[in-house]
Amino acid sequence: MYCITDQHIDFILDDIRRNGIETEDLQFNLLDHICCLAEQTLREGDDFEGFYRQAIKQFYQKELRELEEETILLLTFKHYFMMKKIMIAGGLLSLLGYLSGSFFKIMHWPGANIMMTSGILLMSFVFLPLVFILKAKEINTGLEKLTIAIGTLLGMLFCLDVLFTINHWPGATALWLATVCLSAFIFIPLYAFTGIRKPETRINTILTTIVLAGFTSLLFSMVRLRPAAKANEEQVYSYLQNEQIWGKLAGRATAQN
Repeated sequence: MYCITDQHIDFILDDIRRNGIETEDLQFNLLDHICCLAEQTLREGDDFEGFYRQAIKQFYQKELRELEEETILLLTFKHYFMMKKIMIAGGLLSLLGYLSGSFFKIMHWPGANIMMTSGILLMSFVFLPLVFILKAKEINTGLEKLTIAIGTLLGMLFCLDVLFTINHWPGATALWLATVCLSAFIFIPLYAFTGIRKPETRINTILTTIVLAGFTSLLFSMVRLRPAAKANEEQVYSYLQNEQIWGKLAGRATAQN
């Protein structure tokens, strides 16, 4: 068995690093593989450097740097598919939770609010952020990434507003108004500007912008700047005051007669 010395190890590591391999794990894996080949193939007195030059060519076609790029690509795709699976699972679970919670609420069964809340939170903080991360990897321009980021934030605000409205929590009106303003003054103009510049997406962008503007107008028509409950209380209070006044007038008229 050929004896690998510290000088051999330093020579291999230096050459690997000079040729573009920066990942430490990959460096040591290559080192271990080449040392094993040398121990099995070489005999004492053989030319180690000549053997190394021939052995390292097994790992690339043009440059050793290709191995680093392929490794990074494989790791990226591994994380990509994992995030994609989590995204799909989160979307399905959120949809199941919201639909089940809605049915339970209609039937007045216990557990409806827990199901609906869980579904909305999964949609807001799992599904939508992962959609943004995966879509951002497919886009090169910063303006398009910004458009997707604002669209994701818009979806999260809308989901949270629905959650606050269902549970009658304070702040629902503020969330609803923030959603409408973000959609009308930032997202729709940015989306239209980004898509209209490209001839191949111009028509679809115009049609989608019209739909988004119409949907945002409908949302704005549902904004309650003055809470209905407070308005009803004021109406009832005014009605009772009028009743008291008319009662007093009627009492005086009866006493005079």
